[in-house]
Amino acid sequence: MPQRILQTVTRLRYGLLLTLLALCSPGYAGDILVNIGAKPVNGPVYLALVPADQAQWPATPLRQVQAQDGVARFTEVPAGRYALQLYQDANGNGQLDLSPRGVPLEPVGFSANPPLARGKPEPLACLFEHGSGDTRLQIDLHSARAKR
Repeated sequence: MPQRILQTVTRLRYGLLLTLLALCSPGYAGDILVNIGAKPVNGPVYLALVPADQAQWPATPLRQVQAQDGVARFTEVPAGRYALQLYQDANGNGQLDLSPRGVPLEPVGFSANPPLARGKPEPLACLFEHGSGDTRLQIDLHSARAKR
């Protein structure tokens, strides 16, 4: 009889331990999958993932990936509020070129597809929520304005 009680207590402790490990382990959400609306003509397309709760785009993104065939994937991203910017590096210098007023000179797009008439939007204007599963986004790539 005491052996049965010991086995029962051991099973309960084991089950409790597994439950606690599952609850306390860092939970990663799914992937962020991005479809690019307009196919780039020449040059690679880069996407930068940043926290959305910032006044300005940081110099260094959380993650950066290159799109393959109009699709990009960020894997194992924790749940949170994010913003994405994408740009086509038409001149190969590895960065998004802007006019002195901040208007993009290369094809560009942002999550939430905000209007670009006033230049590069703030991250908060590009906010999207990433939860416990995969997040799918469609971002339109807008051609650069003609230089005046």
